[in-house]
Amino acid sequence: MGVLALSQTGLADVPAAGRKAAVLGELTQAGFDVPAGWVLGTELLAAAFGPGGDRSRLRESVAEILTEAGDAPLAVRSSGVAEDLEGMSYAGQYESVLNCRGLDDVLDAVRTCWESGSSERLTAYQGDAQGGGVAVLVQEMVDAEVAGVAFSVNALTADPDEVVISAVRGLGERLMSGEATAEEWAVRDGAARRTSGEEKVADEALVLQVAELARAVADRFGAPQDVEWAVTDGRLRLLQARPVTGLPDELVPHVPIPVEVPSGSSMRDPNFDRPWTPFVRSTFLPVFTRAAPHVFAFTTGATPRPAVIGGWPYVTLRPDTMSELVARLEEIAGRFAADEPLELVNQWEDGWKTECATAVAELRAVDPAALDNPSLTAHFHRLLDAFATLHDRYFRLSGASAGLLGRLGATCAELLGWDAAKTLRLRGGLVGDHVPATSGVGDMARYAAGRPDVRAALEAGERPADPGFDALFTAYLAAYGHRTAGFTLAEPTLAEQPEVLLGMVGAQLDAPYDLDAERTRLDERRAAAVAEARTALAGRPEADRERFERCLRGSDISAPIRDEKSFYAVSLWALLRYAVLEAGSRLVAAGMLTAREDVMFLEQQEVLAALAGQAPAEGLVRRRRGEHAWALAHPGPQLLGQPPAPPRPEPDMTPPSEAAQAVMRAAEWSMGVFGAGAATARQEEDTLHGVAASAGRRTGRARIITGVADFGRLRAGEVLVCPETTAQWAILFPAVGALVTDRGSLLSHPAIIAREYGVPAVVATRTATAFLRDGDLVTVDGNTGTVRRERAGGSEEGP
Repeated sequence: MGVLALSQTGLADVPAAGRKAAVLGELTQAGFDVPAGWVLGTELLAAAFGPGGDRSRLRESVAEILTEAGDAPLAVRSSGVAEDLEGMSYAGQYESVLNCRGLDDVLDAVRTCWESGSSERLTAYQGDAQGGGVAVLVQEMVDAEVAGVAFSVNALTADPDEVVISAVRGLGERLMSGEATAEEWAVRDGAARRTSGEEKVADEALVLQVAELARAVADRFGAPQDVEWAVTDGRLRLLQARPVTGLPDELVPHVPIPVEVPSGSSMRDPNFDRPWTPFVRSTFLPVFTRAAPHVFAFTTGATPRPAVIGGWPYVTLRPDTMSELVARLEEIAGRFAADEPLELVNQWEDGWKTECATAVAELRAVDPAALDNPSLTAHFHRLLDAFATLHDRYFRLSGASAGLLGRLGATCAELLGWDAAKTLRLRGGLVGDHVPATSGVGDMARYAAGRPDVRAALEAGERPADPGFDALFTAYLAAYGHRTAGFTLAEPTLAEQPEVLLGMVGAQLDAPYDLDAERTRLDERRAAAVAEARTALAGRPEADRERFERCLRGSDISAPIRDEKSFYAVSLWALLRYAVLEAGSRLVAAGMLTAREDVMFLEQQEVLAALAGQAPAEGLVRRRRGEHAWALAHPGPQLLGQPPAPPRPEPDMTPPSEAAQAVMRAAEWSMGVFGAGAATARQEEDTLHGVAASAGRRTGRARIITGVADFGRLRAGEVLVCPETTAQWAILFPAVGALVTDRGSLLSHPAIIAREYGVPAVVATRTATAFLRDGDLVTVDGNTGTVRRERAGGSEEGP
C-alpha cells in the first residue's frame, strides 16, 4: 500500500496502515465524526527510510495528499502496527507533529514519526515484544477549543457503569504532555458531576455528549475504550480510540454497600488505601479491635473503636467529658512515673522480638502446598494465633513509642521553643532487624558493579548466571523477600516477583548503598541537633537538663522499634497470604471458586469451612466482588461525623495535677504533628503544596510508584512519587533523590525515613500521584513544602 484514504481503511489493513489508522478508518466507515486523513503505509516508509532508501515515491505520495488537503494545516501522527493493543497501549510511545504546512514540513514530520518506531523509549517499553513496523497518518488538523480523553469505564475502579472524562482548553496534547492539569468529570446513569478542577472547561451538556461518544465506540468494538476527542466550532470530533489496558478479565457490576455511620467522630484509617476484602476484614478487624485500647495508652487514653464503613476501615472515637479525660490523664501520669512505656520497649528487646522471629521462622518453614486440607487448616490456626499475638504487641509498642516521642516534643517546645521539625532532628535510625533488608540490595549491587558480565545481565533486565551473585540473591529472597508491602494481602511479595528485586539491584550499580557511610551522616546530623539543644539548655536548672536527657533516652530506645515491629508484622501477613492463596487454588480445583484470588472475598471461617467441604453460597463471591468494586469507586470521606468538641470544665471538678497536664501537653504535641498536613495541601497550575517533611532541594525526574511491583522501575536519583511509604519501602531509599507523597505528616513513615536518609521530602500533597507523570522534571523543596513541575528545557540538580 502506498497512500490510502482513511475512509477506505479498516481493521484488515493493520499490517500496512498500523492499528491507530486502521481503527480510525473503521470508525469513519461506521459513521463516527473522524477528521479526514490519509495513510502512508509501512512498506512505503520502509522503502523510503530504510537502508539505501529512495524517497522519491514518498515525496510524490505526500504531494498528492497536499493537493487533496489544500492549504489547511495538517497533523502527522505515527500509527504503529503493535500500537493500541489490549495488553499494551503504547500510549505516548510514538510521535505526533502538529500544524504542519508544505511539502518539506510534512516530510520532516513523517520521518520523525517513522523514526519513533525504533526509539530507545519504545524499545524499553515493549521489551521482548515485536513492534511490527510503523505507518504514518496525515490528518486534517483540528484547532480544538476544548479537548481531552474519555474512558468508557472507570479504569481505576473497574466500574463498567461510569465514564471518566478529562478536559482541557485548547489542544489535547497539553493534557498528554502534562502541560495542563485537566478538569475531571464522571458520568453515571445520564448524570455528570465534576470531580476535580475549577476552570469550568466543559459544561454538563458537552460532558454527556462525550460520554455518549465513548460508550458508542466501546459498543462498536465490544470492549472498554480510551477515546481522544476535541471540539471545534461546536463540533465534537473523534481523534483516537484504543482498548483500556490494565482492567481485570471480567468487569463486575458494582453492588452498593449500605453505609451505616456510627455515633461520634469516625476517621478513615490512614494505613489503608484500599477497602478491606472480606478475608482481611474477618481476620484483622477482631485483632485490631482487641488491640485498639493500646493505641492511645500513653497519650490521651482514649479507646478507638475500629469499624468498616462502606467497605473502608475507620476508627471511631466517642466524645469525652472533662472528668473522664482527666481521670485517664492521671492514670497515664502514674504509668509514666512507673516507667511503663520504657518497660514495654525493653520487653520487646528482652524477649518479644526473639519470640516473634522464632514464630515467623517456624511458620515460614511450612510449605502450605505440601499439606493436606486438615493440616492446612491447622496451619491457618497457628498463623492466626501468631498474628493476634504479634499485633497485640505491635499496638502496645506503638502506644508506648508515641507517648515517649510526645514527651520529647513537648519538652523541647517548652524548654527550647523548638517546633516539631527541629525536635525531630534528634531522632536516630538505621538500626534494627529490618535494616539488612536495605543494605542487602546494596551488597548485591556492589558485587555486580565490579563484574562486567553480571552488570551487563542486570542492565539487560536478566538474572546473572553467576554463582556468587546467585547465592547472594537467593539468600536475600529467603531472608527478606517474604514480606507484604503493608497491611495488605493483595500485593505479591518480592519472593513472588524476583524480577522486581533485580531491577532494584540494577538501580544501584553506579552507587551501591553504603550503610556505614549513611549511618555516619545520620549520626552527625543528629549529634549536631543534640549539641545545639544541650548548649541552649546549659544555663537552665539541672532539673530541666535532666528532664530533657530522660526524654531523649526514651526516644532513642524506642526509635528502632518503629520499623522493626512492622518488619515482623508484614512477614506474618505474607505467610497468611501464601496460605490463603493455597486454599484458593484448592477451592478452584474443587469447583467452588473460579479463580484462586476469589478466596479473598470469603470470610476467614468460610475459607476454613470450604476446605472441609462446605461450598460457599451460589453467587456470594460475585456479589462481594461487586461490593468491593463499589467501595473502590466510593471511598468515604476522611472524617465522618463532627469532630468532637473539646471537653468543658465541670463544676467543682478537681483540677488535673501537673503530671496529668504534662501528659496532655505531650498528647497535644503528638496529635498536632500527626494532624498537620490537610490544611497545607493545595494545587496550583504547576505547583503542589504539602508538608515540608525533610529539608533540602532537588530537581529530578518523577517516578510514580504505587506498589511492590513497581519497585524495580525506580532509577538512581529519581524523585519517588507515591501514595505513602511503609516500612517495607525503605529498601528503595538508597536510590531515591527526593520524595513526594499523597498522604502523611511530619511523624508519618515517609517523613521519618526521608529524614534518616537526608532526602528532600514533601508529604501530604493529596494529589501528587495524579498530578505528576512518569518522567516529569520536578523540583522538590523540602524546606518550603513545594513541588514544582518544570517546563521543558530544565535540568536535574542535586540537593
